[in-house]
Amino acid sequence: MNVSGEGRKNVAHNLRREEFLKYVATAIEKQLKEWDENYEVCVMKLKKYEIMINNGDQYYHVNLAENELDSLQKASPFELDRKVWKELLKQELPIKRGDGDEGNYIDMVL
Repeated sequence: MNVSGEGRKNVAHNLRREEFLKYVATAIEKQLKEWDENYEVCVMKLKKYEIMINNGDQYYHVNLAENELDSLQKASPFELDRKVWKELLKQELPIKRGDGDEGNYIDMVL
């Protein structure tokens, strides 16, 4: 999946917190579906924001407090993505690295 750094920068600066989280979750789901169409991503707001990912009987969760989400969004256009993917790596979600092309989403994030 290819992404534009400049386009993402505009999105990060112009969307509200929750809209940006949903935008990032959609990008994550799109990447996951390139690897396996059975992946599903859900965003919920309880005491914290939660991103839940499942593929069959495999479940992965990433929790984010509102202030953490705000600081990640302000830090850099891909910082939220980076945080989520690193948490998913810790949970042993299988990640396939790209071929290093400029604009490759997963390589840009990790």
